[in-house]
Amino acid sequence: MYGYNCSQNKELDKSLNQEITNNFIMKRILISLCAISMLFGACKKGKEDDNHYESINECIYDIMDVYYLWERNMPARRKLNFEQVPSDFFESLLYKPNEVDVWSYISDNSQALEDELEGTPYSMGYSPQFQRYDEGGKYVLIIVEHVYPNTPAARAGLKRGDIILDINDTPLTLENYVELYQLQNSTYSLGYYDPVSNTLNLTGTKLSMSADRIEADPSAFDTIYYVGNKPVGYYAYMAFTTGNKYIPSMDAVFDRFKAAGVKDVILDLRYNGGGSIDAAEHLASAIAPASVVSNHEVLVSYIYNDFLTTAYRDYEEENMTRFPDNSHNADIENLYVLGTRGTASASELIIIGLQPYMNVTLVGENTYGKFTGMFIFDSEDKDFENLENWAIAPIVMKYANANGFTDFYNGLTPDIYVEDDGLYLGYPLGCPDDPMIAAALSKIGGLPLTAKAAHKKLPFKYLGGNPSIVGNNLIINKLKVNN
Repeated sequence: MYGYNCSQNKELDKSLNQEITNNFIMKRILISLCAISMLFGACKKGKEDDNHYESINECIYDIMDVYYLWERNMPARRKLNFEQVPSDFFESLLYKPNEVDVWSYISDNSQALEDELEGTPYSMGYSPQFQRYDEGGKYVLIIVEHVYPNTPAARAGLKRGDIILDINDTPLTLENYVELYQLQNSTYSLGYYDPVSNTLNLTGTKLSMSADRIEADPSAFDTIYYVGNKPVGYYAYMAFTTGNKYIPSMDAVFDRFKAAGVKDVILDLRYNGGGSIDAAEHLASAIAPASVVSNHEVLVSYIYNDFLTTAYRDYEEENMTRFPDNSHNADIENLYVLGTRGTASASELIIIGLQPYMNVTLVGENTYGKFTGMFIFDSEDKDFENLENWAIAPIVMKYANANGFTDFYNGLTPDIYVEDDGLYLGYPLGCPDDPMIAAALSKIGGLPLTAKAAHKKLPFKYLGGNPSIVGNNLIINKLKVNN
C-alpha cells in the first residue's frame, strides 16, 4: 500500500501532462576587484550620446568583454554597430556556431525579470508546455503542467493536464503562440486528444482570466509512501527561486521526511528548468548525507574565461560552491530523480552535484543538457547605471561536480528509462500510478512494475516551456570579493 489516493482530477483522462519549467535567480553583482571595476567607465551615468542606445550598448559590451564565457569569440569592437536596439546589439555578441550559446538573455524590463526570478511574477499562474502538432508542424498546443493555487488560472478552473488549443478564439501557431501566451487578458479554449482518431478536438469549454501578481511557491507537493514498512518520500519541486521567500516550504518538507525516518526520496524535477544556485545548494544540503554537509564538501566548481580565472584565482567562494550547513538536513541515503527534457541547469546541478556522495538514480528521459551559469546585470548596481531599464544575463561559466564531470551536451542519461510522452495526464502529482513514480517505487521496493500504459504514441513535438529567462538557466549569486 502506498497510502495515496489517485482519484483526483479524473476528468483529465483526455489531456496531456507534465510538471513545470520555471526557474529563477539572483542579486545584482558588484565586484570590488579594482582590475575589473575600472573597466566599466561606459556603464556609469555622465556619458551623453547623440544616439540614445549607444551608451547602453557600450555598457553591455564592457560587461560582456569581462564576464562572458566565450569572450574570445566576440566580434571586435570596430565591427559592431553601437546604435542598434540593445536586444539586437546583445545578440550580435553571442557565440552561436552550432548553437553553442542559446541561453544568454536580455530583457528591456529589469523589474519584471526580478519579480519572475523571485517567484512573484505578474502572471496567470500556470506553467505551460508548448507542443507542435499536425503533419505540417504549423499548429501549437499548450499543455498545463502545473497550476499555482490562489491564482487567476486556479480561480478560472484551469487544471494540470488541460490542453489549450485557442487563445481569444485564435488557434495557436508557430508564429503567434508566444505572443498569445503572454497576453494579460485571455480566454482559453480547451481541447482533448482522441487516441482512436488520433486527433485533437475542442471540448467547448472556455476559461477567461486576467494576469495578476501571484505567489509561485515551487514546493508543489510532497507525500510519504510506504513500501512494505519502508517510508519513501516524494517531493515535486518546480523552480529554484531566488531569495528566501519559499525556503521555509522546502524546510518543512524535509522536516516531515526526517521525522518519518525517510531514507529514500523521489525528487520530481521533470519540469524544473533551473534557477538560483542559492536554492539549489539549500536543496542539496537538505538531501545529502549528514557527513557531507557537516564536512562542507564541494557541491560544484566553476570554470570561467581566462580573465576571470586569473582574477578569481585566490578566492574559493568564486571558484566553487560547498554544501552549506542546513539544520533541516534529512540525511537521505538514496535519491531517485524524475527527469525529462524539461529538467535543466540547476536541476541537473542537483543530480551531478550529489552523485559523488550518495546513490542517485535518474528515472525518465535524457535531461536538457545545460552545464553553464549566468550573472545578472542591471542598473540597480551603480556601476551599471547606463543600462537604464535593461538587464542582461550572459553565460559566464561552466560548472562541474567534485569528480570534474561537466559538458553533458546531450543531457544526463537515465538509469531507468521511462518515456514521458505527455499521455499520462490523469495522474495528479505524487500518484504512484504515474509510470515514472511507479518505476522508482519498483526499484526501491523490488516490486513488479504495474503501471505500464499501453497507448498510441502522441504525434506531437516538444517545443519547450515558459519562454523567458526562468526556463533552463542557472543563476549564480555573485559574492563580493575584497582585495
